[in-house]
Amino acid sequence: MLVEKFTPDNLIADNAQPIHKGTVTVKSGEGELKRGSVLTKDSSGKYVITASTLRVGGYLPEVVLAADVNATDADAVGEVYTSGDLKEEALIVDEHHTLSDDDKADLKRNGIYVKAGL
Repeated sequence: MLVEKFTPDNLIADNAQPIHKGTVTVKSGEGELKRGSVLTKDSSGKYVITASTLRVGGYLPEVVLAADVNATDADAVGEVYTSGDLKEEALIVDEHHTLSDDDKADLKRNGIYVKAGL
């Protein structure tokens, strides 16, 4: 019996850091977010995809989606990585934002180590 088929997506860089998961509430209106999306908690306490405008408001990246989630029409519970080594090339942010050194430092403070060029 096949329970689940695994298709590698190159998000996990290695296992030097422990990989921990949790769940968060993704805010309604965020749409269909893919595994690897970098999320920031906004003023409502719900999570949205990381964007430049959030950093200006003092809201910093915290977690990375571990599985796709659809928050198009309603809030959705999303499984997230709260720690681990992740590949920079596989991380997703808002289309008008580029993952910055400050973003990577914020993720590192939360236990997520971003590794480039693997």
